[in-house]
Amino acid sequence: MRLAAPDFCTVPYSGMIASDQVVMKITKRQNEIGAEAASARRCGKPRIDMPGIPAQTCMMHKTPTTSAFRIQRWLAGGLLCAGLGLSAAGAAAEHLVIDYVVSNSPQRNAWLGIINQFAAANPDIQVEHHGYPQEQYKRDFNARLSTSRADLAFWYAGERLHDAARSKLLSPVDGELVALLKKKKFAPAAIEGTRIDGEVYGFPLYYYVWGFLYRKSLFERLGLRPPASWSEFLQACERLQAAGVTPLAVGARSGWPAAAWFDYLNLRINGIDFHRKLLRGDASFGDARVRQVFDTWGDLLRKGYFLEATMDQETDRVPPYLYRDHVGMVLAASFVAAKFPAAIAADMGFFAFPSYTPSLPAYEEAPLDVLVLPARGLNTRARNRFLAFLAESGALRQIAEADQTFSAQADPAAPSTLLGDATTGILAGAAGLTYFFDRDARAELVAPTYDGLRRFLKPPHDTEQTVSYIESARRQARAPLNRP
Repeated sequence: MRLAAPDFCTVPYSGMIASDQVVMKITKRQNEIGAEAASARRCGKPRIDMPGIPAQTCMMHKTPTTSAFRIQRWLAGGLLCAGLGLSAAGAAAEHLVIDYVVSNSPQRNAWLGIINQFAAANPDIQVEHHGYPQEQYKRDFNARLSTSRADLAFWYAGERLHDAARSKLLSPVDGELVALLKKKKFAPAAIEGTRIDGEVYGFPLYYYVWGFLYRKSLFERLGLRPPASWSEFLQACERLQAAGVTPLAVGARSGWPAAAWFDYLNLRINGIDFHRKLLRGDASFGDARVRQVFDTWGDLLRKGYFLEATMDQETDRVPPYLYRDHVGMVLAASFVAAKFPAAIAADMGFFAFPSYTPSLPAYEEAPLDVLVLPARGLNTRARNRFLAFLAESGALRQIAEADQTFSAQADPAAPSTLLGDATTGILAGAAGLTYFFDRDARAELVAPTYDGLRRFLKPPHDTEQTVSYIESARRQARAPLNRP
């Protein structure tokens, strides 16, 4: 049998330069072996000006097992593609397609390292992998599941996972693999966090926690300590403002950083049961309890406690204000530590969102990221081999360390995160966990709520306009459910 040789020399690389985010789209073309393929061509390395992220060549890993030809894999640099017009006998290698999110250079390097390790250990499997910027990936996820042939895809535990599973876009993890997860000491809560209608729909990767970032040296200079109560938090804001430091900042262009403020204020003021009911669409945003959330937030905004310059920026633009002591505190996910400048990393502190209602226990945001099994995937055996590799090789440690997150797999050898005991203490003291607004809320509620939050951040920070706007969207989303 004569096999078409993959044209490694013409695999394109396209980049999207936005902060550290990069989209890596891989395409594979197969050419008929003919007279034209006899001439050698040099495979050049695309030049992409991207600080901190080297230009990537082809992202296809294949080591044919037939003796008639060999294709040498490359790491970085040029590849001389010559002599591919050869015959080959035997069956083609298995195939595996993986889609994942790339948010920063360390995360990207961790994924590439793991895929390289798997490819080296499994030369009979051809691995194709695609990296995407987070916002684009989230926006296009369901459409991609409906049209592409990915075998594994990065996703999030929560309502979005439920929606995809109930829409038959995903396949459940088989019982043998679930047993392996338990054997390899994956956290029971992480496994159960993806169980839907009795089936597990996610391979847990890692989780993280939210809280306030601050500079220890600034707090020491002003005689401040991390506030535990709302009154202490307000006092800290007053002290910072009096010292010429804007107390708070949020970059709300993409919506979700502002949603963290809504989530935490609602959890601290009204508790987790009401919060879940609201995000399911079963409670009204016109409820007095929701109005109290916006009134409390609006009070901070009207006092000038938030830096206006960052309101319309992406969240990645906010930490530098903190590093330079222009801002005192930033509500952020603990994974932001992966981007700390080395010179100030030891000076960065972290504390839990302060208590507002003394009678309520602390409920925390702890998003869980997973790999899911798209129903259209064709390569079940290769997919299961990759997941078993992740469970058995300690590879998850590499991603967690790069992301400054917590591996879903118990790992005594895992190094501590840069934020250390502060993050583990928040998790240990939590009475309950949520995944985050856009992971817990009904899909139809997310976009209008984010739009409403962005409007609220602008003067006059009107509670009534905001809750009316979001409530109208909620009613429209529920209307189809109420029809006979």
